[in-house]
Amino acid sequence: MRYHNLKIHIMKTKFIFSASILIVCSFLIFISCKKQTTDNVKLNGIYIVPLSGSSATETKILVYSTTPYKYVLGTAISSALATSTNVTLAVDNDLVAKYNEAQKTTYEIMPAGSYSLEATSLTIPKDSIASNSTNLVIKADLLKTDVSYLLPVKVETVSSNDVNLNSAIATKYYIVRTPTPVIVNLSDGKPSSLSKGFQENASKGNDGNTSGEWGDGSVCETGAGNEEFWQVDLEAVSPRIDNIKIWNRTDCCDDRTINFYVFVSDVPFTGTSVASSLAQPGVASFYTDGKAGTPTEILPNVSGRYIRLQNTGTTSLTLAELTAIGIKP
Repeated sequence: MRYHNLKIHIMKTKFIFSASILIVCSFLIFISCKKQTTDNVKLNGIYIVPLSGSSATETKILVYSTTPYKYVLGTAISSALATSTNVTLAVDNDLVAKYNEAQKTTYEIMPAGSYSLEATSLTIPKDSIASNSTNLVIKADLLKTDVSYLLPVKVETVSSNDVNLNSAIATKYYIVRTPTPVIVNLSDGKPSSLSKGFQENASKGNDGNTSGEWGDGSVCETGAGNEEFWQVDLEAVSPRIDNIKIWNRTDCCDDRTINFYVFVSDVPFTGTSVASSLAQPGVASFYTDGKAGTPTEILPNVSGRYIRLQNTGTTSLTLAELTAIGIKP
């Protein structure tokens, strides 16, 4: 009997001990869950989007251009909040030296005026994780070629205390580089046309032969008419056309291509008259008073795909060759 009572006592003790362990574990789980919920709010980090994979570093290889590059960016948080959050962005060049030291790199700071943020104040609406966007603007023509620059863009301030501003994840590094451009003859062999006349002869104006002798078979002509022209499609927009040369006919009739314009455009010309090209937005114009030479040289320094050589009078337009030298697209 004494043994039986002892056995019952031991069983009761084990039950009480097990129950106590269960209660303690349940309490610890509750505390852990509560802490995790609290930590999730505190760890609601903010970062700059779009992300390049999982990296906060993004490389931009630019082709030289007088037209600024624009890259869309914004901010995002891990979890939506019940109130709107105001965010400010800034470029912090002090981070370049720190980055170089940490990563053993030698990136340079981008020159003043070569970059900007179109807007520095963004808003993440309530119940949303993403802000409105802005543009990072980079002017490639103000950068040295073959130099690697580092541009740190960071979240500077956040209005909500429920968002953790951690610079380790709230900074994005843009690595920017403009390689030495490839300079080529852009016009040689590209599709060309005349305002009138034998269209098959238009290609003589950009066949690589500058001879002005009619008998050499490399001179094209429109015939007399009002504001006659020759034009070429470079088939892609060159970021910069440096040099255009025009070779006139030399065996006779060098007074036909006279008092003329050279028009350069990124998009097709919308009209056929001199006035229409002068009025068309985005068209660069270059006027020569007098006869075309051998050659006449023009220095556009503009981007372009379409080039038109056009008389202003009623004489026939003759052309031995037009070359456009610039950056290969």
